[in-house]
Amino acid sequence: MKGHIQILLAFIGLSVMSCATGKNAFEKGNYETAINRAINRLQSNPDNKKSKQVLREGYQLASVYHQDYIRELVNSADPFKYEAIFYQYRQLNSYYDKIRRCPACLKLVNPRRFQAEQETAGQRAADYQVSLGNQALGSKTIEGGREAYHYFNNATAFTNNIVGIDSLMTDARNMGTVKVVVEPIPIHSRALSLSNEFFENRILEFMDRYSANRFVEFYSADEANQINLEADQVLSLMFDDFVIGQTLIESKTKEVSRDSVVVGQYTNDEGEKFDVYNTVKAKVTTHRKTLRSAGVMNFEIRDAYSNRVLVQRKLPSEDIWSYEWGSFNGDERALNKKEIEMSKRREGPPPPPQTLFISFVDRIYDQINQSVRNFYRGSEM
Repeated sequence: MKGHIQILLAFIGLSVMSCATGKNAFEKGNYETAINRAINRLQSNPDNKKSKQVLREGYQLASVYHQDYIRELVNSADPFKYEAIFYQYRQLNSYYDKIRRCPACLKLVNPRRFQAEQETAGQRAADYQVSLGNQALGSKTIEGGREAYHYFNNATAFTNNIVGIDSLMTDARNMGTVKVVVEPIPIHSRALSLSNEFFENRILEFMDRYSANRFVEFYSADEANQINLEADQVLSLMFDDFVIGQTLIESKTKEVSRDSVVVGQYTNDEGEKFDVYNTVKAKVTTHRKTLRSAGVMNFEIRDAYSNRVLVQRKLPSEDIWSYEWGSFNGDERALNKKEIEMSKRREGPPPPPQTLFISFVDRIYDQINQSVRNFYRGSEM
């Protein structure tokens, strides 16, 4: 049994060693993995024979493979061929950089750098992406602007040497961005005007954060008027039903009692004193005042040109404020701790309408946010 375990451990050790040197990857034709593993092994163990062999043979075969593929791409009619050529040269340059940082590797192979070739391919790949972007800009449509932005952004992955790319991306983003005016929320109460303004500002702040890195921009009505904005869409929020602080008071009375309560003492003929136990009773009355705030908000997005409704949702909300107090008649000892505490309270004033309104609309806020996310899903850059 012991011999079998030793053989198994030896086999596992050889397998691990083979993986570490890159031999397995090399035999499967995975040159990139084989070369990387061989380099890593030689950096820690410069005399490893298997890694030396993998690096010598692997680098030669990989170089031939990539350069043959580049020649095929150059002669192809694929309009995106320079992107593929760029990545082939980048891989060859990756081998070069890694081998140059490994002294033991430099004794085995003489890597070749293809930096100029990579830059040339990158420039041509970028030029083609820019040409596609300019064609898309010519459509003068939102969809064309978004396509153009992605083409221009792709171009920057190949080179930093693109004249006017920042301006082109700005133009594309502006063309591809849906401009949405958020109408003021009408509310027919002077007392609630400040709270309503606070609610509107929260919504606009969310929309401002949401529009970052998206093809959608939100404007308040005032902002749109100041810059003479030509909006694409209009977002309106309006309360269909609206009740703030509808009062309801409920009172309940019940009898309570407690057994074995000391109610006095008596003294026997011998002068000994004893507690007298009996049941004590009381009537407890509790009052509960509730103020119900409820409503339904109409969430609607319309096309600014045709006034066609693009989406409409009813967003319900309800918030209930409550306060309890109480009183009793009878023996206080019959009450429990909570009943005693309630009896010490007196009817309190309700919160001001502004506070009730904020609590009520807080429950609508998340629904509005989710409705915006749902409608503008897919607008990411």
